[in-house]
Amino acid sequence: METHAVPYTLTLNSTTESTITAINLYKDRAQITRAYIAKVPEGQTHLTISALPNVVDHESIKVEGRGPAVIQGVTASKVDMQEPPSSSPLLEELKDNKIKIQSALDRCKKAVAVIDGYMDNISIEHLDVSKLGEAMDVYDTTEEKWDNKIHDLEKELERVGDEIVKETERLEAMVPNKKLRTEVGINLVATEAAELRINLVYAVSHASWEPKYDVRVDLQREDVPVKVVYKAAISQQTGEVWQNAPITLETAQPTFGLDVPTLDPRFISHTKPSGRGQGLGVGGAKRHRRILPDEDDLDYIEADATYVTSQGHVNAAFRIPGLTTIPSDDDEHEVTIADLELPAKMSWVGVPRVHPRVHLEAQITNTSEYTLLSGPSNVYVDQSFISRSSVPDVSPGELFACPLGVDPSIRVTYHPEIKKVGETGFYNKSIKHTYSQRITVHNMKPVAVSCLKITDRVPVSQDANITVTILKPALTVSPLPTPQALSGKATIAAPAVNVSEGIIAQWRGAEEAGVDGWVLGREGLFDWVCSLPAHGKANLVLEYEVSTSQKTEIYGL
Repeated sequence: METHAVPYTLTLNSTTESTITAINLYKDRAQITRAYIAKVPEGQTHLTISALPNVVDHESIKVEGRGPAVIQGVTASKVDMQEPPSSSPLLEELKDNKIKIQSALDRCKKAVAVIDGYMDNISIEHLDVSKLGEAMDVYDTTEEKWDNKIHDLEKELERVGDEIVKETERLEAMVPNKKLRTEVGINLVATEAAELRINLVYAVSHASWEPKYDVRVDLQREDVPVKVVYKAAISQQTGEVWQNAPITLETAQPTFGLDVPTLDPRFISHTKPSGRGQGLGVGGAKRHRRILPDEDDLDYIEADATYVTSQGHVNAAFRIPGLTTIPSDDDEHEVTIADLELPAKMSWVGVPRVHPRVHLEAQITNTSEYTLLSGPSNVYVDQSFISRSSVPDVSPGELFACPLGVDPSIRVTYHPEIKKVGETGFYNKSIKHTYSQRITVHNMKPVAVSCLKITDRVPVSQDANITVTILKPALTVSPLPTPQALSGKATIAAPAVNVSEGIIAQWRGAEEAGVDGWVLGREGLFDWVCSLPAHGKANLVLEYEVSTSQKTEIYGL
């Protein structure tokens, strides 16, 4: 094989001589695959690919070729920034015209000022009244002439200014994009003259996407009442335009909590608590850390066909249907991933110990093949905008709660707590604290409500000398597992009890599949689950006793 003494040189401009065949967009970067056609002779060729983004990660560059050639080496560098020409004959001519027009305009305005001053100084006693009309006609004619001239000069000045801007932009456009100064050099040897297909894969920063949702609830439908529009907000400022590109969204997602308030456990003890967080307040939102992919995760990924892949809560990949154009402007460009119709069950949730409001929730089942990633959502109920909320991480087949705002037609009254203190026993006296709490729930709707959940709590003892006994509702806590219990000979306390028609009481979490009955009630949190007819009302009564053989203060009670 004969080779050239001096390698053949060839330069391909990425902006005009390549096609984007794949974009794998991550939360904080993107992997770009570009295809080039290179016509090379037999022997050595040095191919330069120019106009790549400055933000290319040089370590991520990978070159693949198809054709009768061998790639011997790949290098990457950044060329120096070029300055545009400072002037041109046309620009100088325009600037001179602007100066001349501005001077003429100044003279015209000065002439008008002189005429106005002359008219102001005319004294009526020095002017023949018969000549007054003639003088005013001359003044009007003269003023109109100068006004028209000033108007024409101002329009001409504006036109020349626009021409100067256009010529300046033309000169600046002669210089390659300042953000596209990375070049990749490829040394290859061809066994024969051929047309090679070169694939260049590289990672760039300054590119990202975030999931967004529109959640639309139709309360008039029972089969599929929820439509979830799954969207992606894409932004990039890499310097290159993603023109008609196939985009695959890759991510590792954080998690968010729900909007309904939470109720912390209440612990009591003869020992004074130290520090913070003793279960006396309302649980706050947890902080979550976003997980981001490492550079090693940015491997070459084929994206020839539309597909959806889901790998649980951590990673998911979505191919956006069709081709998408994203300019390099750092603005958010929304694209739709999918329109999903999902089954849902409506429920009402209230925590009156914290606040008397009742929240409406949609318990939505993700029956789609898409993994839903944490992101903000606009919530609409019966075509009316209700609120902005968030969708948590949801894998296919999982259930998630979508808060739909406060429902004022469900009224809850949390009546004042009744407390009594007394002593029992003759020799071994003990102090007994009795508490009674009544909650009134009123359904003001003209239709029945079948799933209303009211959350409350009883204190949990952390001291052997303090005993808590629940009188109403008759919920009990299973003893801690013993060898007998583990052998299957012990009975686990019932997680729920019937209170009255349409009302049950259950330990928090009792409805969860696979829940361990030994752990229910350990935190003292429980739910009243109510079914109320139209305009129906219910009274929920909680009674419990706290007994201790010591006369010292009980903290947390």
